[in-house]
Amino acid sequence: MKTKPWGDPKTANILVIGHDPRLQETATIADYCFFADYYFQPKPEKKNELRKYGLAESLFLCIRDLTDGRFSDSELLITNLCNEALNPSPAKKTVLIPRDKAEDGLKSIRALLKGSKVKLIFAMSQQVNYWLQELGFYPVSMEFLKKAEPREIGVRNKQPYYEPRKHGAFKEVCGKRYVADRQYFLFPILHVKNYPLKENFLTYEDNYENCTSEIRELIDSLKPRDEL
Repeated sequence: MKTKPWGDPKTANILVIGHDPRLQETATIADYCFFADYYFQPKPEKKNELRKYGLAESLFLCIRDLTDGRFSDSELLITNLCNEALNPSPAKKTVLIPRDKAEDGLKSIRALLKGSKVKLIFAMSQQVNYWLQELGFYPVSMEFLKKAEPREIGVRNKQPYYEPRKHGAFKEVCGKRYVADRQYFLFPILHVKNYPLKENFLTYEDNYENCTSEIRELIDSLKPRDEL
């Protein structure tokens, strides 16, 4: 089963790229990325359905905060680097995106972007940004790439999982502005399951403040000219 992207490339101004098409603690695969369709339905009462709604809500609220509320929810286009179910990881580990799946995913992302109005991209999570840099979608930070590379112990495990060579690498790129494929402004961000920031992720507060400030200036400079 494959998860479908959410949104209309012809009208979207923002692309959000996520990671896994399932809920973190279950095998439930979303019909649409991040269960985005749930956000536009009445809030459910059942616990399992509420988790789906909560993930979708976190995504829309996070992007709204980062863009200073300058875009409507309908201006978002949402997908994953891999929209199919991958081999499940061991408990408390991150699902591994193999190189071939990342390559296929980037081709799909470029197809979504072709002819779209998108000018702004948010790419979630360390692994996704590792592959987007490794595969040439946006400029490489060599130090980040070296530290974020998947360790062989996870890649070769019976249940593959993603673990970077060194922890803490994501702070080096999170919230910074890059240009993808020479035409899209891209900002790496944490996975929205970590929104709002709390506990260990409070260390990213400065990254997010800088990100918000950069985006505000970017929107102000682009809107009059490009009607972003």
